[in-house]
Amino acid sequence: MVGINGIGGVPEPKGERPAKVREKERDVAQVTAQRDGVVISSEAQAAAKLANSLQSLSLQSGVRTDRVDAAREHLASGQYKNPDVVAKVAERVSKYLP
Repeated sequence: MVGINGIGGVPEPKGERPAKVREKERDVAQVTAQRDGVVISSEAQAAAKLANSLQSLSLQSGVRTDRVDAAREHLASGQYKNPDVVAKVAERVSKYLP
């Protein structure tokens, strides 16, 4: 039986790559995967911890909304820009920071 084996007798290329190429690609992928990583800065970790603390505080029922509203009004009016007030607030807040 006579058959045509590609153009000019050259067989059609196969869809897979030679074994050496496949092994090299796999090795490159493994090395790349080993180098990938995530580094979270200490500032971001502290911000996340603070956000979690604030969220847990907001979930507590003991929050006095009248005091929170008064503090917001003082912030908006600029009363907390007084250096004595800033120092006192910083002193009180620092108790809760690690």
